Amino acid sequence: MPGTDYVPPLYGVLSDDEWAIVEGWYDDTERADSIGEINVPAMSFVQGLVMGSAIRTIVQLGHYYGYSTLLVGFMLRAMGNGGRLVSIDIDPKATEFTQKWVDRAGLSEYVHLYLGDSADQRSLDVAVDELGGMAQLIILDSSHQYAHTVRELDLWVPRMEPSTLMLLHDTSTFATAFDTGGAGGVQKALDDWLPGHPEAAFLSLNRQVSQFDSAGDLAYKYGCGLGILQRLR
Repeated sequence: MPGTDYVPPLYGVLSDDEWAIVEGWYDDTERADSIGEINVPAMSFVQGLVMGSAIRTIVQLGHYYGYSTLLVGFMLRAMGNGGRLVSIDIDPKATEFTQKWVDRAGLSEYVHLYLGDSADQRSLDVAVDELGGMAQLIILDSSHQYAHTVRELDLWVPRMEPSTLMLLHDTSTFATAFDTGGAGGVQKALDDWLPGHPEAAFLSLNRQVSQFDSAGDLAYKYGCGLGILQRLR
């Protein structure tokens, strides 16, 4: 991050072997021309929730090539409380790649990958079966398409237990461009979905940001935004 000279806690807790895994992952994704990962501010937010509150059950909707999956797996292993992550993605190539790195990192005890549509009932059933119940934390970072995001919200939020959390990546105005159909992406999906769901409390960080390079002026330094949804009683 410009203007800083320190190791973020997200990386500071990694062992030498885990550092080597992350470095190898970066080299491998660069060779595969498949670079795409949640950034340090967002993953630091995840780390604070998971390790700060000893969260044991996590579902990830969309893992792409596995950066965040590996880091969450490292968190669960470090806590040693029997935590598990179920990560769902519809892309077979990305899932195969991620599985390779999960195995290489020795995280199969903590991470279960499932190839499927994160808006499909079968995906929810698999997650519940693997975790022994509904997750305490859901990380939504999948298609970024308006209609698909609405279906994910319709599927997962009603099954969330009271007080549990969902983090939604790419909720800013800038990130609406990620919707290839031009329908408004995650931000518009939330705008249309939330009014009919008073059981969901929601906060959007950096919603108003329209240019990625403006992040330097922000407290939460990521122009793509982050949504925090909590299921109320």
